[in-house]
Amino acid sequence: MMAFLSCFVFMSIVVLLDYSNFRELSRSMQFFELAEELNNNLMEMRRYEKNYFLYRHEFNYEENVTYTNQLALSLQREHDSLVKAIGKENYGNFNQYVDNYSDFMAQLNQADCETQDCAKIQEQIRGVGQNLMVLADQVVTTQRREINTLLQRMIPLPLIGLLFLMVLLGFVIFYITEKVIRPLARITRESDAVATGAFQQITPYGEDKNEIHHLVLAINRMMSELEKRQDELIHSRKIASICTLTAGIAHEINNAINNLSLTIEALIEDGETMNYEERRKLYQDAMDQSDRTSDIVKNLLEFSRASHPKVESFDLEELVDKTIRLLKNEMNLHTINFVKEAEQGIPQVFMDKGGIQQVLLNLFLNSIQAMDEGGTLRVAIKRTEVPGEVKIDIIDNGPGIAEQHIDQIFDPFFTTKEEGEGTGLGLSVSYSIIKKNGGRLEVESEPGCGACFSIFLPTDTSGA
Repeated sequence: MMAFLSCFVFMSIVVLLDYSNFRELSRSMQFFELAEELNNNLMEMRRYEKNYFLYRHEFNYEENVTYTNQLALSLQREHDSLVKAIGKENYGNFNQYVDNYSDFMAQLNQADCETQDCAKIQEQIRGVGQNLMVLADQVVTTQRREINTLLQRMIPLPLIGLLFLMVLLGFVIFYITEKVIRPLARITRESDAVATGAFQQITPYGEDKNEIHHLVLAINRMMSELEKRQDELIHSRKIASICTLTAGIAHEINNAINNLSLTIEALIEDGETMNYEERRKLYQDAMDQSDRTSDIVKNLLEFSRASHPKVESFDLEELVDKTIRLLKNEMNLHTINFVKEAEQGIPQVFMDKGGIQQVLLNLFLNSIQAMDEGGTLRVAIKRTEVPGEVKIDIIDNGPGIAEQHIDQIFDPFFTTKEEGEGTGLGLSVSYSIIKKNGGRLEVESEPGCGACFSIFLPTDTSGA
C-alpha cells in the first residue's frame, strides 16, 4: 500500500505542477493577446494620426479618437494585469500619456493651422505617441519573456518526472519483490513438500504486522494440524490392519497354546516313566511353543504401538520376514504361496521402521485380497541402477489393475472395493509414508496379469 500510495502521491504532484504551469501559461497567453490588442490599437491610432497630419480630413481624426478611446478602455479593463506586468508606475504613465495624447489631438483639431503654426502641437503628439509605443512594446516584450520562461521551465519537467518515476518504479518493483513475491515463492516452494507428506514448518519472518508473517503462521498451524491428522490416519490404518489380522493371530496363538498344553499334559501323565532325553525333548517343544507365542504377540505389539515415527537402521529382508509372519494364517486361508528373492549384500536402510512395515503390510494384504482363488506372492529385494538405492518389488498374479485406475490408486479415498470393504486410504497412506522417508512408490500392472508394486528406498550411507 505504501508503494502504491507513493506512486499516487508522485503522479498527483506531477499533475498539480503541470496544471499550475499550464494555467500560468494560459494566463500569459491571454495577456499576450491583450498586449497585441493594445499594440494594434496604438498602431491604428498612429496611422490615422499620420493621415490627419497630412490631409486634415475629419474622418481620420474621428477614427483616431475611436482607437484612442478603445485604448483607454482596455487600460481600465485590464488594470490588474497591466500593473502586474509593467508595474504601477509604468501603468500610471501609460494612462497619463493616453490622456495627454487625447488632449493634444483635440487641440490640433480645434486649431487653425492656416493662420497659426501647428508644428509644435504635432511634435508634442508625436512625442507622446512615441512614449506610448515604447510602453506597448515593453508590455509585449515582458509577456513574451514571461512565456518563454514558462516554456523553459516546463520543458525539463516531463524528463525529470520520467526519471523520478523510473526510480520510484524500480523501488516499487524491488520492494514488492522482496516483501511479497519472494516470500510467496518461498512459501509456495516449502508448501509443495506438504503434497509429499513432509510437514516441515516454515520459519516466520518479517514484522508481526506484516501480512506475509501472518500467512506463514497460518500455514504452519495448518501443517501442524495436517501432520496430526496424518499420524491419526496412519494409526487408524494400523488398527484396521490389526483387525484384519486378529483372526489369524488368534488361530496361531491358539495352536501354540494347544501344543503347549498337550506337551505339559504328557509330562504330567508320563513324566516319571520317561527317560531324560524324552523329557528334555518335551521341555524343548514347550519352550518352542512359548517362544512362538511370544514372538507373535511381540510382533503384533511392535506393529500396533501408537508412537511417533522412530528413525533407525534395519535390515529390509528381516523386516519382510517379520511382516510375512504376521500374515501367515491369512495366506494359508487364501492358499497363497510366498516366495522371497533377496540379492546378496543388500545394505541396511535408515528410516522409520514402523512406517515401512505398515507399507509392506498394506501392500501384502492388498495382494492377498486380490488373489481370492489362491496364487503366489513374490517379494524381490535388490539394488537399482541408482547408487545408494534399493528396491522392493511386491508381485502378485491376481486380476491386476484396470488401465483407467492406474493414475488414481494413490489418491485418498479412491478404491475399487465394494462399499464397506475398504476406505481407499491404504495406498494413499503408504505413498505418503514412503515419500516422507525419501523414497517413492510406483506400480505396474496389466489387466489379468497381476500387479507389481515397487518401493524405492535410499540406503543407510552411515555404515550401520
